[in-house]
Amino acid sequence: MSRSTPEGLADAALDWLVTLNSGSVTEAERAGFEAWLARPGHRAAWESLAGPLTQALGPARAAAGRSRSASALGEALVRAETQVRARRRLLRGALALGGITTGAALLTAERHVPLTQLAADLRTPTGERRSFTLPDGSLLTLSARSAADIDFSASQRCIILRQGALIAEAAPASEHQGRPFIVRTTHGQVRALGTRFVVSKNESSSYVGMLEHRSEVTAANGERMRLDQDQAIRFGPRGMEADDARPLAASAWRRGLLQVNDRPLGEVVDALRAYRKGWIQISPRAAALRVYGSYSLDDTERALAALAETLPIEVRSYGWLVRIE
Repeated sequence: MSRSTPEGLADAALDWLVTLNSGSVTEAERAGFEAWLARPGHRAAWESLAGPLTQALGPARAAAGRSRSASALGEALVRAETQVRARRRLLRGALALGGITTGAALLTAERHVPLTQLAADLRTPTGERRSFTLPDGSLLTLSARSAADIDFSASQRCIILRQGALIAEAAPASEHQGRPFIVRTTHGQVRALGTRFVVSKNESSSYVGMLEHRSEVTAANGERMRLDQDQAIRFGPRGMEADDARPLAASAWRRGLLQVNDRPLGEVVDALRAYRKGWIQISPRAAALRVYGSYSLDDTERALAALAETLPIEVRSYGWLVRIE
């Protein structure tokens, strides 16, 4: 992506914001920033993004200042701003909606509602699950920060999962002129041959677990598989592979629980992020730790405390920012 576009300028401004607040800026870096700032359009991008973002980071600065040394304050700030950079893809959607001058405000709002999914037919904000009755009588439950579109036609009943996770309770095709009920993601599709199943997606693949009866799964490469009750697979561009996340555990979020059995802590943190309006940052070493147990999604403070008690990690809170090492 070109750094001369609005999105590219936003990325560059965020990069410089992190560098300048790292606590160890070199003279060469300062000179590089001044040279970047002098280019046409760059100062406007900097003032529109860096000013509001620095103000938004005020709670983290104040919290760290009350409890940590000056060096820890700078560290907390750079970690917070690194988390901002990790969400640049979402920021691009925000910029498209409101323009670069409102990008920072939209970035803050994105933690409450996924801004890139505002156009979805069905969606949920951070920390909220919701059930929807579809036109055919099927029931769809979305996990927090999830989004889906409805595409019903004369030949099929299709749900397109854009983001997050859902549980589908499909009305039988026999009651709807034989039209199949399908859940589609960017990685393939699940055709219901029964009633109840859970589907979730991330950037690289999608997961499906059968809660009742069976389904037919087709991956993006054309590979197909029948899936029976209590079976689960992960599918994507490279085909299908078994997944040891049992369907009942994978759908426990409907009851406000996160149930994991030998999963990486990074995956657990990803699940908690959907239920917490603040940001959680985790170090690579901590993210690789294996986790077992059941944790509350509706009380993320309790979940983080439980993880800190059972794993060799340190969990530090800076207001809206949590850092795990």
